[in-house]
Amino acid sequence: MSAFLGPIHFWMYDKIQVQEEIIRRLAAAAERNGWLTAEEAAAYINTETRPLDELIDESNIHGWLSARIEQVETRYAALATKLLTQHEDRLDTMKDILFQFGAEKNTGTNLTAQECYKLIDSCTLDGMPCDGVNIVTDKHEDSFTWERRSDVHSMYWTKAGGKPEYYDSLRNRFVAGLLSNTSFSLVTEAGRYKLLA
Repeated sequence: MSAFLGPIHFWMYDKIQVQEEIIRRLAAAAERNGWLTAEEAAAYINTETRPLDELIDESNIHGWLSARIEQVETRYAALATKLLTQHEDRLDTMKDILFQFGAEKNTGTNLTAQECYKLIDSCTLDGMPCDGVNIVTDKHEDSFTWERRSDVHSMYWTKAGGKPEYYDSLRNRFVAGLLSNTSFSLVTEAGRYKLLA
């Protein structure tokens, strides 16, 4: 791994920060709704907001980013599981929060299918690029398809004592929000994803 920061490292850090913001929004809603105390909610939040180049260990860029991914995935799964255990009725509220955040992240208009994929890819976290989780299988102006070759999220939810399917449910609403200002919608089936106008 290069000992120099490049665009891909900043891109990965930005993706991590999107998930950090999801955690912040869910924790804030949990506190507002009386699901968690302020102290309980704060335990899931990473308050570090300095730029990547002020934080990262440049002698171990890959390891540092991998550790940050594991940390944010672990806290997200733990928070969601805490909120949903014996309270599955909260899922709709949580999905609404993610949809709204997704809608805020998309400020573009008249996006092509490929631009929609790039938007989704820049706002969702699927391990490190070397993990090769998402593989594009077909692309046209009015459609775009890819496959998720491995599940890098379930282990965090299982370890937290939660249900991995909740991750997909929340993510799908976030992506729907990302696409809400476009002419595209996402169809998913058994690890295959297709953007259709």
